[in-house]
Amino acid sequence: MGYLVFAVLLALLYAWMHWVETMKFELNRHRITVRKKLPRPIRILHLSDTHFAGDEPVLARFFDRLSREEMDFVFISGDIIDCDAGMFSCLENLKKLKPACGFFAVFGNHDYYDFHILDTIIHNFPGQALPKTMNHVDLLSEELQTIGVKVLRNETAEVSVEGVPVLIHGLDNPTTGHANIRKTMRQFDQGKVNFLLTHLVDVFLDIGENEIDVSFSGHSHGGQFRLPLVGPLMTHTALGKRYASGIWNIQGAVCCISRGLSSSRFFRVRLLCPPEAILLTVHGI
Repeated sequence: MGYLVFAVLLALLYAWMHWVETMKFELNRHRITVRKKLPRPIRILHLSDTHFAGDEPVLARFFDRLSREEMDFVFISGDIIDCDAGMFSCLENLKKLKPACGFFAVFGNHDYYDFHILDTIIHNFPGQALPKTMNHVDLLSEELQTIGVKVLRNETAEVSVEGVPVLIHGLDNPTTGHANIRKTMRQFDQGKVNFLLTHLVDVFLDIGENEIDVSFSGHSHGGQFRLPLVGPLMTHTALGKRYASGIWNIQGAVCCISRGLSSSRFFRVRLLCPPEAILLTVHGI
């Protein structure tokens, strides 16, 4: 009888993690101040780890909600798709968003590679080879461009916000060997506002003090499983589980680390770690 009760409780827990918590999309609002002059506060919608893999009606309705928000920029910090089959849904949902000043993204490891179920399991352990199946990442980049999303691959875009220049640095994905931080930061200008898009916050192990004003990252999914008093069980960051999600100061930068909106299509479960989008309002001095 005891085993039956345990099995029922386990089934209920799994049902909650898979069918309930993964659908509890949150829009979390934060305000920060940078030590630079801005003509007005800048509103940035930060998305990460959408992992589009096909038709996803609940996530689509959340994007309908996001489309009603006022925003200056949309930044996506990687893992936009989970496989090529998610490309159409990705484009249909992202084009709902109409930022006033610009729409920028960087790629994550899942944008480059199709992680099948075995890949998903073994890549929770370090030292594993990359999957054999690649996604059509160049096609994804071209298609995103058609709906107004600029993918930054170790490059910088400069955008004017009411006459004030803002630099948006985009680092390509480190775990797949595509990142080049020095190339990315070639246009760094201490006199301007410097934003950084990076799939992994670990890039701050290689960034100097006060090079970046605000960074946007994901990858960790907030740990995906969190326990009371323990916190996240898996973080995929060398900086420690404290930096699995949230707003932190690292190397003089305000780091916006998202729990993400989804996860691998083979591992869509969450515990005490609901998916999120972040609306960050950046104030100047």
